[in-house]
Amino acid sequence: EVLIIAGENPAHRIIRNAVENRKLNNPRNISSYSFNSYDKMIFTINADSLRHGDTMALDSADLKLLKVIENQHLFMMESVSEHKYLFPDRSHDKIIATRASGFKDPLFIFLITQMQSASFYDELISIAGANYINPVSPNSENLYFFNLEDTIYSDQPNDSTFVISFRPRPGKNFDGMKGLLYISNNLWAIKNVIAAPARTNESFEMRIQQMYEFIDGKQWFPVQLNTEITFNNINLNKTRPVGIGKSYRRDIVLDAEIIGKDIANIAVEITPTAGRQADTLWNQYRIDSLTLREINTYRIVDSVGKANSFDNRMKGLAAMMSGKVPLGYLDLDLNRLMRYNTYEGFYLGIGLHTSERVSRFYSVGGYVGYGFKDKDFKYGTDLLLRLQRYENLTLRLKYAYDLEESGGTNFFDDVITVLHPENYRRFYLTRMDRSETVEAMVGFRVFRYLKAGLGITRSHKKAAFDYAYQQNEDDPAVLTSEHTFGKLILGLKFAWGEKFIRNATQQASLGTKFPVLWVQYTNSTAGFLDGQFDYNRFDAKLKFSFITRLVGKTDVQLTGGFIDNPAPYSELFNGHGSRTSTFSVYSPGAFATMRTDEFLNDRFAAIFITHNFGKLLFRSEFFEPELGFAFNAGFGSLEEPWRHRFATFKTMEKGYYESGILVSNILKSAFSALGLGLFYRSGPYSFDDFEKNLTLKLTLNFKL
Repeated sequence: EVLIIAGENPAHRIIRNAVENRKLNNPRNISSYSFNSYDKMIFTINADSLRHGDTMALDSADLKLLKVIENQHLFMMESVSEHKYLFPDRSHDKIIATRASGFKDPLFIFLITQMQSASFYDELISIAGANYINPVSPNSENLYFFNLEDTIYSDQPNDSTFVISFRPRPGKNFDGMKGLLYISNNLWAIKNVIAAPARTNESFEMRIQQMYEFIDGKQWFPVQLNTEITFNNINLNKTRPVGIGKSYRRDIVLDAEIIGKDIANIAVEITPTAGRQADTLWNQYRIDSLTLREINTYRIVDSVGKANSFDNRMKGLAAMMSGKVPLGYLDLDLNRLMRYNTYEGFYLGIGLHTSERVSRFYSVGGYVGYGFKDKDFKYGTDLLLRLQRYENLTLRLKYAYDLEESGGTNFFDDVITVLHPENYRRFYLTRMDRSETVEAMVGFRVFRYLKAGLGITRSHKKAAFDYAYQQNEDDPAVLTSEHTFGKLILGLKFAWGEKFIRNATQQASLGTKFPVLWVQYTNSTAGFLDGQFDYNRFDAKLKFSFITRLVGKTDVQLTGGFIDNPAPYSELFNGHGSRTSTFSVYSPGAFATMRTDEFLNDRFAAIFITHNFGKLLFRSEFFEPELGFAFNAGFGSLEEPWRHRFATFKTMEKGYYESGILVSNILKSAFSALGLGLFYRSGPYSFDDFEKNLTLKLTLNFKL
């Protein structure tokens, strides 16, 4: 199809006017507002698609499914919420009523409103977690083809509506949309929009709609959001299920009186009575009465859910995503089952803790495991006391005999999950300490965005590699390889803008789009808990990501630390390398070309930058790899290297540099994606042989 337009495209003037006024019309720029929202989503099958035009030709399975779907939907959920917003980006949804067929306490009910962006004015529009370039954004006429389809006139002055179709221009490779824009000449605002991803997704197809009204004669505001999803990867008797969601906003109050403390950092709060509301409340907020099919959906699926314990199964799924498998009164710790590193070889073990069925206020358990290469058992036990709801105040007591990375860095809130890419470097650790540790740690939340940990620990460490610490420069015969440390630890995590979802018993983080900072102070005092060394150690880490339109996503991590007095190898900083051979698994936040035991420092700083262009540089119908690059640099020093005997190492005063190219999603599935990366070591610590500076990496990501 070729459309030839003489002169300037008349749609461009309208789009440019809409772009110039988008800050004025964007609801995010209102100082405050509130509204009530009724949300409903059903998952169903189109009965007409089953009939195939001739009911007599249907087989028995088709007829059975047709009979079911004519009587009910597959699944249905509703919610009623009170929404408050305070500029610039603080919001709170108080869900006062929830209902989901088959479930009594659905924590996932908020997902209805998370399927698309809250308004159509951001440069990037979110649809099912993916970001698309907004056609109503600067210079969009260079990316999109716009066509003025119609003009709708009204008897009211200054109330004409322009209907404009949009789709990506041929030859433009970006994540774009297609659809219709209805733009009013009253403030050049969006009055209605229907949009869908321009490229077909093999897993699902999705279409969104947003409808706006002019509230109080001064502000355009979205009053209805519609979502339609077709699941292409699910085949039910040659037809595919469809999800249809509608969100209605009523009782809109602009410039509402909202106090900051009323919003806090709880983005979604499900009230204790939300799942037990009477029909009188539902009838107050529902736009239309429930149809017979919808009533049957609740009645039939509720009975099935009760018989098959849907709520317990959902809790079990949530526990598994957090690394636990519920076994009645016990939880199985998945992260204690198996691990691997170069020193220990394969490790097999088991970890068990009491579940919430025993108590929500405490958890006690332990683990035991065996390393087949170092031929040694590891074991430990711990007690967690939840002193406040939602774990805002906890006390953890633990004892462990296990391996620790020598010269590694750990923060107070670290959770080691096997499938997280940043932990892949643990596969290649060669220098370890056998450590016997007793620890008491209090965790608590300070202010809105600050999490803290304060504790004491006693650890006895023995180097599990050829190493000895020299106490005195004038007496090289005094060497030790076992040391005891008594420490006081204070850790802080600052996550500005972090938001949470909570119900009566649980609270989960929704993350933040702002940088996250960790700072940790460790004090070791001779004599305290039999400690042998005096030092102060500081560690810091800063992580942030940002998306640049038409460029992609950039991830940055800064890390560093220093120790002010001499201490053994175990308390210092290795270079955070992740290479033992020319081919290994890529671990973000680590040096890809650096050997794990190559450097040792008492002062250390590094930066890791990774940029992913996504599918912007290359895309075909069946092959969509994501191209990216990485640049890493580090500096360090060691004041008294003579103290560390027998172990070979370098220091990093001259600066360590490497860069790489990453191609991810070469092979992908619904649960994982594989790719390759090639890194080159440059600068003062590079090798004379070109080949030795190269490292090939396998990129491995799991979609959890």
